[in-house]
Amino acid sequence: MAQQQKRARLFVGQLNFQATENDVRNIFAFYGHVLQVNLLRDRATNKSKGSAFVEYGATEEADCAIRCLHNRYFMERDKPLQVSYCEHSELLSDFGWQQAVALHKANRANPLPAIMPNSG
Repeated sequence: MAQQQKRARLFVGQLNFQATENDVRNIFAFYGHVLQVNLLRDRATNKSKGSAFVEYGATEEADCAIRCLHNRYFMERDKPLQVSYCEHSELLSDFGWQQAVALHKANRANPLPAIMPNSG
């Protein structure tokens, strides 16, 4: 049985509530090969919560997306996208760790990734 590829998993907040998984994939595909997009939805209504998880196969791709989109890209909302490594990312760069620590210091509700850089 083939071993599954580890993934750099990003959390994305402040998405347009009408955005589809394809919309999110199209934005993030500019920065690398997107392996998966999971749009978060309310279980009762199936409406978008305005956030998603985006997975890449390499930290370089994830880092590029963060650098280009976090606090810079507006998706038809009054606040820019919030993009960072998610708590359960299997891959993490030094840049990603530093960015996650800065976000956590600014708002303790932002969780730190469960792994250290390059330990995945």
